[in-house]
Amino acid sequence: MRRFVPLLLGFALLGAASPAYAEPVGLVQKLQNTAYGTPPAAARTPKQPTDGVEFDELIETVRKSAIQIGFVDGSSLTLGADATVKIDEFVFDSDNETGQAAFTLSRGAIRWVTGVLPPSGIRIETPTASIAIRGTTLKLGLRANGDTILALISGLVTVTSRDSNASADLAAGQSALITPQGIEVLDEILSVADAVVDDGWSRAENFRTGRGRERDSDNESGGSGN
Repeated sequence: MRRFVPLLLGFALLGAASPAYAEPVGLVQKLQNTAYGTPPAAARTPKQPTDGVEFDELIETVRKSAIQIGFVDGSSLTLGADATVKIDEFVFDSDNETGQAAFTLSRGAIRWVTGVLPPSGIRIETPTASIAIRGTTLKLGLRANGDTILALISGLVTVTSRDSNASADLAAGQSALITPQGIEVLDEILSVADAVVDDGWSRAENFRTGRGRERDSDNESGGSGN
């Protein structure tokens, strides 16, 4: 199965002048301070706004940094500070609006917003949880001990503990704490202890887009408390 289809026109215009990877599945839309990408069979390099992002690429941020990646279907992935995500799979057929995606979060916190990918085809893995996404905006964070915090802003998810094999369905407005012992579901939106992931890019200082420096904020910059 092919893992890439040509970029949607409006999306491609954002990155027409950026360095081209072999098969980009997304572009860097926003960047605060420093983030790195390690594509398959390539060296770890700093990311810049409008850089391409590949299938099987490892994305990393450092302290007081954040990055937002826009994918070809309109989905977006934001990494907060000190975060690491692997793009395990990304397939999208723009003609039929079919495809699937899989990511592994091994450190830090992220925010995911689903585009037009079929909701049933999206999965995120962490050291303690496997999350099946169904049309969703969510926050996901890892504690220092490896426990997973999941906060569901919209949509539905099914979360499974990788250790106990327990599972739970979450609706908008609910959160879950996933540990090796199981899953605790709460009727509130938990913080994942990262300002940009929790509250959005208004909390980021001096972040950049393809148009240059976007904002000088007096607010607290993104930072991980995990």
